[in-house]
Amino acid sequence: MTSGEPHLPGVRWRTVIIVLVVILGMTLSLLIFFRVRVFERENLQVEFSQRATAGATAIQRNIQGHLEVLYSLGALYTATSQPLNREAFRELTKGPLKRYPGVQGLGWVPRVSEGKREAYLAAAQKEGMVDFEIIEWTPRWQVVRAARRDVYYPIFYMEPLESQKAALGFNLGSVPSYMEAMQKALSTEEAVASAWHSLAQETVEQFGFLLFLPIYQSGVPHRTFEERRASLQGFTMAIFRLSTLVEKSLHGMELGNIGLELSDVTDAASRYLLSLQLNASHMSSWTFLPRQSAEPEAIRAGLHWETTFNVAGRKWSMLFHPIPQARHPSSWQAWSILVVGVLFTFLCAGFFLLKWRS
Repeated sequence: MTSGEPHLPGVRWRTVIIVLVVILGMTLSLLIFFRVRVFERENLQVEFSQRATAGATAIQRNIQGHLEVLYSLGALYTATSQPLNREAFRELTKGPLKRYPGVQGLGWVPRVSEGKREAYLAAAQKEGMVDFEIIEWTPRWQVVRAARRDVYYPIFYMEPLESQKAALGFNLGSVPSYMEAMQKALSTEEAVASAWHSLAQETVEQFGFLLFLPIYQSGVPHRTFEERRASLQGFTMAIFRLSTLVEKSLHGMELGNIGLELSDVTDAASRYLLSLQLNASHMSSWTFLPRQSAEPEAIRAGLHWETTFNVAGRKWSMLFHPIPQARHPSSWQAWSILVVGVLFTFLCAGFFLLKWRS
């Protein structure tokens, strides 16, 4: 019993040293782990923001570029000397449709008073559109002959006619958001976009928006709003399908695996958002969701990048985020450092323990 007592202080100090080595090693490993994690997150945010910024810039530039199609068509319309008919409108739209592949259709929307309704129907039938009628939607989305109104705004000409024929004759004045956009275009003399709507001419559920530019009678003053309303002939119109417009904007871009929630946040008139996923440089999937769904809020709780921009008088939002399937190899670096640090700590503790026992 007495022979072992002199060794007790040494054993205690060795135990203290081993415990200190373990504590110090674990503390350093955890400090380095958290520093690297912060560094990784900052790098990931910077890298993701760069990709999202590139995608957002491409979408904004492409959309703004496509909006110019209506000014181009309006200039051609006012400059032409021949009377406007279906064949002349087809020739006017060939160039703009070729230059702007994201445009689904270009149309002419005249201002038609009730007194001229039958004259317009007769003119359409004379040009070969024997089934032409000014039509509207019922609340149940049934197509019916337009009810009697003081003024109609029907789609009278439409190109390309083959793919957009279902929209021909539709009275845009019967849809409040379309009418609001036309009134705003008349007030500002600028091209104005509508809220997002389901495109009736599509065979599957698709959403898009319409763009309107007012056209006035030649040689008639239109400095004031009253003069503009009195001399208004109608509107040139462009139809944009949202998924196609975005897909063409991002075509060929190496953005990696990324998701995008695109929405019109101007007001409650647009009730949907376009949710899409990109795989490398291709759109792998897209769908339309209710704008007030819980998905965007859940996305904002994690890594994301968001911005808003103006589209012909309306405010759009872009919310980029990593798709759930995407893996980030750099996220293993911090864990690797932690594992190595812990192993090294216990190796050092074991080395001292074995040395003192020997």
